[in-house]
Amino acid sequence: MIWHVLALLSLLSLTTTARADASSSHQTVAPVDPSLASLPSESTQVRAVPDFFAKGSRYWSATTGASHDGSLGQIYLTHLTIGHYLVDNLAIEYGGMFGYADAKRTPAGVLGGPELGIIWHFAKGQHWSTYLEGVAGAVFQQHPLAVDTLRFNFDLQPGGGATYRLRDHTMVQSGFRWHHLSNAQVRGRVHNFGYDGPMLYLKLRKSF
Repeated sequence: MIWHVLALLSLLSLTTTARADASSSHQTVAPVDPSLASLPSESTQVRAVPDFFAKGSRYWSATTGASHDGSLGQIYLTHLTIGHYLVDNLAIEYGGMFGYADAKRTPAGVLGGPELGIIWHFAKGQHWSTYLEGVAGAVFQQHPLAVDTLRFNFDLQPGGGATYRLRDHTMVQSGFRWHHLSNAQVRGRVHNFGYDGPMLYLKLRKSF
């Protein structure tokens, strides 16, 4: 009788083991989401490039340029400004300009004064932009550009150009402006001899 009981227990043990092995061999592995496999790893993700022209962005800039009036001479200018984007793609600039006037009718001399400008980027890519701009200022000259004119003039420079990103926070900018100087007849038409000529310039900008 004991042998029959032992045999029955052995048979039940073998049956239970076989069922457990069969169950484990048929377990399914959850499929991998193909969309997860296509995601780049952290080491291969592309680093986002900051938007130079976004609202709130700030920068300083240094500009050098030259203009020419066939009857009055040449003016060479340097501008040092700080810019701030009021909204996306639209910034104001404020600072100062100084330079040298190589006049034809009077002695050559230095000039300088404060300025305020605005720039609007109407088209842009990841590394470039094109823009329209305007600069207005007031300049005081060592010598007038003509005998009967004043040493004080208002300075207007409308124009446009293109920018190119060199690094994340550094950009080069170049363009064309029309350079106009006159004193708005503050002492009458006789003393208002305007300066008008094309200007080419190069600017370096760095955000902060």
